[in-house]
Amino acid sequence: MKINFEQIAWITALLFLYLMDASQKTNSFCLFRLIGFESCPGCGIGHSIHYVLHLQFRQSFHEHILGIPATIGIFYNILKPFFSSKAKSSYHGATTNVYDAAGHSTR
Repeated sequence: MKINFEQIAWITALLFLYLMDASQKTNSFCLFRLIGFESCPGCGIGHSIHYVLHLQFRQSFHEHILGIPATIGIFYNILKPFFSSKAKSSYHGATTNVYDAAGHSTR
């Protein structure tokens, strides 16, 4: 099982979101806020994911409506290689039977 960069990035992001202090309003990396807009469609998603990771679903929904689905999607992206590797391991290769034009096996 090979862990790729994407998995490491998602795990690191979830770790930072889990450990952040969501009770304080901190500087934002939101481009819309940096330009001067008061809010954008994504504002609050980080806090929402933080609350999901702490199993505070009501507060998560209050911060952003898509926090719970986003967290599920992130966990799916982290775990997806584990499920796809099992599906690939069940492949046993090509068959050895060769059929002629009449449909009869030659082996």
